[in-house]
Amino acid sequence: METINLSHWYNEKRVLAGISLPIFKNKVTAIIGPSGCGKSTFLRDLNRMNDIIPTARISGEVLLDGQNIYDNKIDVVSLRKRVGMVFQRPNPFPMSIENNVAYGPYIHGAQPEELAAIVESTLRKAALWEEVRDRLQDNALSLSGGQQQRLCIARALSVEP
Repeated sequence: METINLSHWYNEKRVLAGISLPIFKNKVTAIIGPSGCGKSTFLRDLNRMNDIIPTARISGEVLLDGQNIYDNKIDVVSLRKRVGMVFQRPNPFPMSIENNVAYGPYIHGAQPEELAAIVESTLRKAALWEEVRDRLQDNALSLSGGQQQRLCIARALSVEP
């Protein structure tokens, strides 16, 4: 993924100016800066979550596998499956820990017999498996804040973005 000269406006206020940044697959990229500097706006531009904001507009390009994600031919649902987002405040679904992780793969066509392995694998990747393996049926909202954050990371990873 790569941004080329990406700028973003809300109405007439420019909040991002000419950002060009390669984002490498399977590498950690940190977006840091003070509150209000546009970090969240930038991240939402990477999977078109800002599309629903009527006053938002962008210029420049966001490329995924060489294709501009703002091209009219792009299937936004498929894009968001590939470019996941985990928010600063955890937002687990009000259902079991297991179902939080299994939900995405299930709606994207994973077979029921695959779900247990997906749940375990992604909870391990998010460093949560050992803490919850014996209580997968507990409500996700019963987890601590940090555990909820890792659960949301596992949920995003479960669809193999």
